[in-house]
Amino acid sequence: MQSFAAAFLAFVSVLGSLPARSSSEPVKLQLERFEQVGGEGIADCSKLRVRKYNRTVFALDGTLHMLKDLDSSYEVTVRVAYSTMGNNQFNEYPMKLPQKSICRLLVEEYVDYQFIWGESTTLPKVAKGTKEFCPFPKGEYLFRDMVPDASFIPPVVPAGLWRMSIVVLNPGDVVVLQLRIFYRVVKGKGM
Repeated sequence: MQSFAAAFLAFVSVLGSLPARSSSEPVKLQLERFEQVGGEGIADCSKLRVRKYNRTVFALDGTLHMLKDLDSSYEVTVRVAYSTMGNNQFNEYPMKLPQKSICRLLVEEYVDYQFIWGESTTLPKVAKGTKEFCPFPKGEYLFRDMVPDASFIPPVVPAGLWRMSIVVLNPGDVVVLQLRIFYRVVKGKGM
């Protein structure tokens, strides 16, 4: 659970580290699907799913079970890929979050971008100015109709199908968990 939460936070951090939008063109982030690859001993995301909230909105709903505490020995990196034709053939995009300790991620990026999921989750809240938040605690985290706030997406991000891969590594730089979030960026009249 915590790995997913950490990965999701890393995803948000990557998109949030881009410059703020300056155009008035509205942008919407539409979730498509969520996958967990490996890491069953760290997190269980089998109860998380993307569902249709209403006619036009998709939401993340379910429970994330973090099976162990993630301390500073775990590192996270985030890679973003874009499918130009929307056919699931992805090319890595230059946007990424460099590999760093999960504890550093929580106090450096997560604290600034936790607004994206608002009050729709029981993920830990980290107060601004916190110097240390470690380990990321094991436990059950609920997501109830979580629709990400798209205000952090810069205008340079092209519309279309995207995949964010959140990779959790152990001290030997071995991938222990990978979370993939597939989403569509919709701009302007296509909304």
